[in-house]
Amino acid sequence: MKGERKEPFNIVIEPTRFELRKSTEKYHIANEHISKVVNYIEDNFTSDVNIEAFSEMVPLSRRNLEVKFKEEMGTSIYQFILQCRIEYFAHLLLTTDRTLLDLALESGFNDCKNISRIFKKIKGYTPVEYRKKHHDSRQ
Repeated sequence: MKGERKEPFNIVIEPTRFELRKSTEKYHIANEHISKVVNYIEDNFTSDVNIEAFSEMVPLSRRNLEVKFKEEMGTSIYQFILQCRIEYFAHLLLTTDRTLLDLALESGFNDCKNISRIFKKIKGYTPVEYRKKHHDSRQ
């Protein structure tokens, strides 16, 4: 108004996480057996899931299942389960104020001793740092 020119600028806010709906297809999986295993893992990763159970679900040997899974998903079955658990754990960190032990157990981790190390390796922060960083950014 006083002859000052204001330059436009962008305000960029990075998302904390994405919340996917069950109806959204997350993966393009050509192999129906691998698709069945992936869906089962996503629905049951908080329980004690193991490769032997998957081998009984689909007509593939354990080794063949592991190889085909890696080809389709680009990661091992164990790493995929671990990633599902870590993502859920991260979600709980941001949406609840419960203790890390409770969240780790709810996320499917039986041994809570290594959760901080695993979480930091995947997310780049310890669970406490992650909660604090994203809690502060939401306010």
